[in-house]
Formats: sequence, C-alpha cells, structure tokens
Amino acid sequence: MFELDVSRYLREKGLSDGGFANEVDQQGEWWFHRFDFSNGVSTRGRDPSANKLHALSLPPRLDGLSVIDIGAADGYFSFQCEARGAARVVASDEWLWLSPGPPHCLDKFRFVKRVLSSSVEERIISVEALSAESVGVFDIALFLGVLYHAPNMMHYLERLRAVTKTMAVIETFVDLLDVDQPAAAFYPPGTVNNDSSNWWGPNISCVDEMLLRAGFTSTRFVALWETNTLRVQHGESPHGRLKSGRAVWHAFV
Repeated sequence: MFELDVSRYLREKGLSDGGFANEVDQQGEWWFHRFDFSNGVSTRGRDPSANKLHALSLPPRLDGLSVIDIGAADGYFSFQCEARGAARVVASDEWLWLSPGPPHCLDKFRFVKRVLSSSVEERIISVEALSAESVGVFDIALFLGVLYHAPNMMHYLERLRAVTKTMAVIETFVDLLDVDQPAAAFYPPGTVNNDSSNWWGPNISCVDEMLLRAGFTSTRFVALWETNTLRVQHGESPHGRLKSGRAVWHAFV
C-alpha cells in the first residue's frame, strides 16, 4: 500500500490536519472505500480497502503500464495504481457514479483526485458499453466487486476481455464453495444484504471456466481472502465446508 500524500494540498490550501478532516467530513459520512491519508485522516469507508489491495497481489511497481479500474467507486484502487507508477490510469463507473442518492461516489472520487493532485482519468460508462473502441485497451484491467452485480456474468467478462491487453484482476463474492462442479447461486431481489443489485454467487471453478469462455488464455486463482464461516457454524453447509466468501483471480490474454 502506497501512502496517499496530502502534504502538498494542505500547504497550498493553508489547511491544518483538523481543517482537512473537516473537508473530508463535508463529503458525507457514507464512503465506500477507506482512504488513510498521510496526515492520519481516514474516511469511514465500509470496504476493507487496504486488506483487499493486499489480496489482489498486484505487481509492486506498474511503471509505464496502463490501467483501467472498472467499477471504480471512490477510486481507491485507481489512485493506488497511480502511486505504483502507472503511466495512465482510467477510473470508470456508471452505476455508483450516477446514482441519485448516497453514497455520491463520483463526488468523493473527484475530491480525492483534487487532494492528491492526481492525473487519473474519469470515464462515466457502463460495463456493457466497454470496448476497445469506447475506452481503449489496457495492460491491466481491474474488475473488483463487479461480477456478482452482473445480470449476465458472461457478457460482463467478455467486455472485460475486450479492454484487457495483458492481465485482468478479478475480485468477487463467491458462493457454493461446498459444490465441486462449476455452479452459481442466483439471488432473487433483496435476498442478499437487502440489495437487489446482487445477482449471482459463482463458485471458484465457475469463475475459472467463465474466464476461459470469455477469451482469456489462462487464469490463476490467487486467494480466497475473506470467508463466511458463520454459514458453516449455523449448519447451512452440511459437510462443514466453507460456503461463501470473496476471492481473487488473475486472468491472462
């Protein structure tokens, strides 16, 4: 994790650490990503962003590479890629950025971009509209927390493949981990976290096979970085096997 240095912003604005904390608070209480800035101020993001970043196993340096962050939300991973030396970073989103109510992720992305004097580019575009023609192709494509929100998972992965030049990094909720064959749980509206945007919970072998069907030549399962053991303890998994969690893959062109 690279430090998100705000010293230049504080100096130019004549702000104290307390004044900067007030600016952060003015962005609203609901943040998706947790930013830990260099002066000790943090946002109240519900996402364990630093832990997730570690689980992604990104190269320590991205010098000279291009990156697209699909479903960027507040932009934490976009800014981290820029801090690792990426020559070009594009943050793209539509669903969270154009949502009329909280969490107002686009406002927060733009705020952090100003604070960091960042050159990360902004593209308001849906996953369905991603293509080499619409956004270009990138050395690395981040696809974090997006797949399980896809009405059509294969179509989303095909759009991911279309904009990936070398490697895609996929992070998603997974389910049916106690099922050996490729499978995915379908969620009727509101049945997972009372959130109707959650559609599917694929298992690990299902994601592997879908990535290959989408046109990637090889995949590497990286980590099951978060697990839901309560479902085992409550007897929902009769064989005592883990049933759900979050996982990461690297997929190669």
